[in-house]
Amino acid sequence: MIFLLPDAALALAEEQRRKIASTLVLVAAADGALVREEISAIESAMGAMMLHPESREEVRQLLTQPPELDSVLEDMEVSAVRIALRDSALLASVDGDYDESELWALRRISDAAGLSEKELSEILDWVSESWKLSAEGRAIIALPMPGDENIL
Repeated sequence: MIFLLPDAALALAEEQRRKIASTLVLVAAADGALVREEISAIESAMGAMMLHPESREEVRQLLTQPPELDSVLEDMEVSAVRIALRDSALLASVDGDYDESELWALRRISDAAGLSEKELSEILDWVSESWKLSAEGRAIIALPMPGDENIL
């Protein structure tokens, strides 16, 4: 996940942004295995959200002992939950597909955000389109990544 432009998350309080990053950890850990790309995406998201170094360290601690999803979603503003859903959907797709446990977590986040199953489906479609657009951009500059041929 590369964020080049300001994001709505920057308008949120530090605590809400830390909860978004914590949600990303929980979704990444949902399938039982954290891969390098997921950790990289979490670090990137924390940078893009301009999390304070102490908050980043708190989130990193969750990589070894993730809390319950409901405890993180508790007291989150609706806008923060919706940003967490968007970013979690991207993160969950980074290893090529959605594990059933990742989908369960995404459904739980979607419910907490007050979104319908149809809206969650639209987000997942948007994620697929985002991967395709990224692959097309790499093709334009003739620097494809392994797997791009399966996307295009």
